[in-house]
Amino acid sequence: MSKRPVVAIIPARYASTRLPGKPLIQLHGKTMIQRVYERASLLQSVDRVLVATDDQRIFDAVKRFGGEVAMTPNNIATGSERVGFVAKDLAASIVVNLQGDEPLVDTGALDALITMMQADENINVGTLGCAIADEAEWQEPSVVKVIADEKMNAIYFSRAAIPFHRDEKFQTLPNLFRHIGVYVFRKSFLMEYLSWPPGTLENMEKLEQLRILEKGHSIKLMKATNLSPGVDTPADIKVVETLIKERGE
Repeated sequence: MSKRPVVAIIPARYASTRLPGKPLIQLHGKTMIQRVYERASLLQSVDRVLVATDDQRIFDAVKRFGGEVAMTPNNIATGSERVGFVAKDLAASIVVNLQGDEPLVDTGALDALITMMQADENINVGTLGCAIADEAEWQEPSVVKVIADEKMNAIYFSRAAIPFHRDEKFQTLPNLFRHIGVYVFRKSFLMEYLSWPPGTLENMEKLEQLRILEKGHSIKLMKATNLSPGVDTPADIKVVETLIKERGE
């Protein structure tokens, strides 16, 4: 087993289409990027945390709260590509891409996934999912859904309401999850991933993880217990702030 460190990199860009300036939005007294950084710092299996950004305002904000941050070009298309730009020069065995809009990610589940990958070198990439609560969540395009097989490998990710219920009404399924915005890459696999052009399904769904499935590789799914809604819309801000208060964070 490799003794090289595990590094968590948080990609953060200012020019979000749906919510400009998202990393600097205040969530119950702290910027979102600070909350994500502090959350990542709770991971027991991670040795180093840093932010990867293309914006001076985010760079300065991270410096103000004492975080580590690296500047990247502004023409990088996806979060994993931004993470890879920084990771390529780091001595790491495993690289965690914790997206910058996940201030409540389930650290227990993420630690468990990292530990699983450290123990099993056949797993090249993994992610998290939590149970779909109701039909409204299942129908919502901003909620990415993932279906897993019996071995908890992802079959497909979609913004659509999958699977289609032809003969009956919506029902929860044991292998249907709400995707949580985090990827744990073996560094060597991340570098390979970055060499591939975007796939057809990735371009259609705007989901970078589909590039991996289109190439015929597996994505291991770890079930998260705690709901970890990302922040994609103004309505999400209120939901996350409420959860922060309820959980005393």
